[in-house]
Amino acid sequence: RDLHSFPTRRSSDLARRHAAPQAWLDVGTGYGHFCLIARGILPDTRFDGLDMGSSIEEAVKRGWVDHAYRGLFPDMVSELAGRYDVVSMHHYLEHTREPRAELDAADGALKPGGHLLIEVPDPESGFGRFFGKYWVPWLQPQHQQFLSVAHVSAALEAQGFTVVEVERGPAHQPVDIGGAIGMWTLSKAPP
Repeated sequence: RDLHSFPTRRSSDLARRHAAPQAWLDVGTGYGHFCLIARGILPDTRFDGLDMGSSIEEAVKRGWVDHAYRGLFPDMVSELAGRYDVVSMHHYLEHTREPRAELDAADGALKPGGHLLIEVPDPESGFGRFFGKYWVPWLQPQHQQFLSVAHVSAALEAQGFTVVEVERGPAHQPVDIGGAIGMWTLSKAPP
């Protein structure tokens, strides 16, 4: 199987178990790789993307997203209000300064009964606990937050969401061991 499409298939299948999405907003979409692959799985779904960088315009040029929004999600929520059946945040929430503001924005962008799909590194994973500060996803300073499943679930429920499914999947980016060895080696090497 193609490692790049595996997490996309899992996310698409998860959404299909709970919804028949016609309009999907992928937040932090970059060039729109998720939307490109997911479109093959959900051909009747419109995929829009939101990102801060110029990559989002390239995603539209390539036809990988149907519509691009450039900016901060919380700043754009009035423009996006009630438009989407699904909002996804794949490895996005840990990069934000105010995760609750992002959840507020997702709530605003969703249609009544819509679904929010969040994928983040799991600090409670075996690799996360074993490697500690040498675990690659700590990725400082890019990752500003690390939220456990319990914290994300509590924040969602406080926002009024109902958590319908939690999935702890296998790591799909096989760099944990090599990255941890590299970071440990660098920490022991002379400056």
